[in-house]
Amino acid sequence: YATADFLKYFKFTVNGSVYVTENRMNTAYDPWYGYNALTKGYVWVGHYRTTDTNYQQLLNFNHVIGLHSIDVLLGHEYSMQSQTSLSADKKNVALYGTNTELSGAIINGDMGSDISKYNVEGFFMRAQYDYDNRYFGSVSFRRDGSSRFAPGHRWGNFWSAGVAWLIDKESWFNAPWVDMLKVKASYGSQGNDGISEYLYTDYYTIASAGGTSVTQNLARKGNPDITWETNANLNVGVEFGLWNNRLSGGIDFFNRKTTDMLFQMATPYESGYTSIWTNIGDMVNRGVEIELRADLIRTKDIVWDFSVNMTHYKNKLVKLPEQYKNNTTSDGKHVGRISGSYFLTEGESVFSFYLPTYAGVD
Repeated sequence: YATADFLKYFKFTVNGSVYVTENRMNTAYDPWYGYNALTKGYVWVGHYRTTDTNYQQLLNFNHVIGLHSIDVLLGHEYSMQSQTSLSADKKNVALYGTNTELSGAIINGDMGSDISKYNVEGFFMRAQYDYDNRYFGSVSFRRDGSSRFAPGHRWGNFWSAGVAWLIDKESWFNAPWVDMLKVKASYGSQGNDGISEYLYTDYYTIASAGGTSVTQNLARKGNPDITWETNANLNVGVEFGLWNNRLSGGIDFFNRKTTDMLFQMATPYESGYTSIWTNIGDMVNRGVEIELRADLIRTKDIVWDFSVNMTHYKNKLVKLPEQYKNNTTSDGKHVGRISGSYFLTEGESVFSFYLPTYAGVD
């Protein structure tokens, strides 16, 4: 990294990092028991390499004017990940127990290699303000692009805003047993592209046709319309410290709404593939989180503290596209889509099981 200060209140920072992991694995299976007895032993060797590269350029402005403090950050980030793999196996192993390499077996088995790449680019800004260390405000904005989506759907915009008030800093506040009392509220959105690479395009495997000809088999159906899943979060809460901070903690109420939810949807077998990734609708997680910390014993030589964290929330699917409302439950009460062992329907959890009633083994 390198940092330069200029014009008194500005700082420019450049960061760069490269992280490389190498994994080589050898496995030998005995030639005497089970399926491997038919193959007279089995040796497998695999090699995997992952390279992560990240670059950042950050421009920061920080200035204090009397009781006012202003901090502004502008930035750009680019991340690249490359993964390669190579694996092979052979059967009929000689000298089992002393050999774990391919050269110690004589019959070729499966072999293959592949490479995948994942790139993300983002432009972002953040502005923070506080007045007299009592009133706090912040806003942020990000524009991110991900290679996991098709070119026309790669970019998403996300933002946030938050405020906080330290009540104990007010001159009229008179409660000596209260060390800190803060109320806060925030609302913001963030993007999720947590899926595998190349799910926006059809994926084929190369196979042999008749021993000498090459053919392609559809292994996975792509969806060029998938895009960012957006999580919008509303948080309202209070933080406190009491009795010289012997008791501290916070209570937060949250409402997390997920729109354009990324989901692997099951498809009819006659379509030629069993599932497809899509953005299926909107989901809400709503609840409360409580965190408490207490110093049960506090002396000059020893501190014994205790903490507890509790969360209660409810999950609900609030919107489902019309094209996914093609099934009805046997009682006729719910309209939606069967996906594996679950039934997706508006007003219910996305984890609602839909299975035959089981009365035991006949």
